[in-house]
Amino acid sequence: MTEATTRLHWQNALDKLPGLINIGRFSLLLSLLTFHVLSQLMLDNGAIRSSLPIFQGAQFYTWVLVYIGLIVATLLVPQWQNQGTAMPNANAVADITMMAWLMYLAGGIDSSFGILMLPFITTACLLSQGRYSLLYASYASLLIVLLAYWSSHSGQEAQDAKLWLNAIMLVAGCYLVAVLTAFAAAYLARSRLAYNQQARLLDRFRGLTDLALNHVREAVVVLDEGGKVRLLNQQARFYFPSLAEDTVTKLFRQQHHHWSRWPRQVFEMDTHIQEHAVRVRARPFADGDIPLLMLFIRWEQDLAQEAMALKLAALGQLTANLAHEIRNPLSAIRQANGLLQEEEQDPLRSRLNNMIDSNIARIDKMLEDVGALNKSDRAQKQAVDLMMFWRAFKQEFLLTKPQAKNSITLKVSDGKLLVWCDPMHLQQIMWNLFNNAWRHSQQNAQAIQVVFRTRGEAEISIAVLDNGTGVSPEHQQRLFEPFFTTSSEGTGLGLYVARELAQANLGSLNYRAQTNGFELILPRVLNE
Repeated sequence: MTEATTRLHWQNALDKLPGLINIGRFSLLLSLLTFHVLSQLMLDNGAIRSSLPIFQGAQFYTWVLVYIGLIVATLLVPQWQNQGTAMPNANAVADITMMAWLMYLAGGIDSSFGILMLPFITTACLLSQGRYSLLYASYASLLIVLLAYWSSHSGQEAQDAKLWLNAIMLVAGCYLVAVLTAFAAAYLARSRLAYNQQARLLDRFRGLTDLALNHVREAVVVLDEGGKVRLLNQQARFYFPSLAEDTVTKLFRQQHHHWSRWPRQVFEMDTHIQEHAVRVRARPFADGDIPLLMLFIRWEQDLAQEAMALKLAALGQLTANLAHEIRNPLSAIRQANGLLQEEEQDPLRSRLNNMIDSNIARIDKMLEDVGALNKSDRAQKQAVDLMMFWRAFKQEFLLTKPQAKNSITLKVSDGKLLVWCDPMHLQQIMWNLFNNAWRHSQQNAQAIQVVFRTRGEAEISIAVLDNGTGVSPEHQQRLFEPFFTTSSEGTGLGLYVARELAQANLGSLNYRAQTNGFELILPRVLNE
């Protein structure tokens, strides 16, 4: 048995001590009542000598009633017994007093009933965690000395030397029991403190482990030899809703079979579970003498998305570097083309110069989109009033697209609409959405419709709709891919950059086919 297990057993015993004391009191009371009734019957029949300790009826029953009251009070008011260590335990003092009274009723020191004080001195020291042990022993000794003094002067005891010898032995026993119990109680108190500290550390460690386990991207499942699920995290519950702890599952028969053949081998396999392509990493381990198998499971779809994210991150870094390198020669080309336009030109040369200008503008737009993408992780968020933002944005948009002056309508839900985002990011997102909507609309009076509304209590929806033909189903899945475009003049980065900026502001951007438009969702400022 380890030291920690021993401490735990002692901890449980100390917690049960008040209940055990009550059981001891009741047992003692029942035994004394039985002894009294039987002794009275045997005395009446002459079966015993009158020199044996016989309780007087009225006095003994008074003691019984008082002791029953003590037991009932302890049961009804447990705080009296578990009052802590700030003061001596009044309940323990009452027990010692009752035992001294019982010894007096039994005839004094020589009745041997004084030994009943020792268990209650022991329990008093344990309940006080070793404190006041000498005080309990001194109080019991005082009662013993007083009782011995009374016995020696009452004429009930003929042998004073034997009387005082018994008293001295009983007093020595009280102090010896108190001192030994105090050492044991002090050790138990230190053990209890250490146990509580270890328990708190284990609780914190368990909480950190659960937090880490439930925030990993992989589904974690722990199986035993019988296929019973011993542990699973939140991701495993998401992947396999039918799984539950302490239940036998057959979902991982292939991995379980491999484990049974090679019980110590770490392995990895690609397989299908519930019609999903998954990658499984398995690691055997043991919990004591119990062999277990821990499975780390990922959907292939998630792995592919992560690989794509890594590629896009690398591509973003590459394009940022390219954008920096391209700007210098691009400026030289623009300047050279401007100088050529100053010369006398024929129609053919003019068309060539215009082609150069348009392609330079297209490259500039692509570089601006790439620059916005690389600034998405540096959002400077603040509360933005949508109505004030809308008035400034609409005015700026109409300066570049004056033909859309009477083609934009706005619908707003009730209440003040404040979003928490970077206003420059919001400007970039709305600019991309409006350019896209105007380009694909019918460019008439109902070309673009904007809807501001609350979405629950914590979000605001901004919908930008157009009256065009919409996006074909085969293109909807690729709308937000970088460099995907259906326009010969587009760069393919506008919607991709817009979604990245939305996510950088803890929002989202999605295409809604049923309304033929895009919906931007941003966090709402709650303390309006």
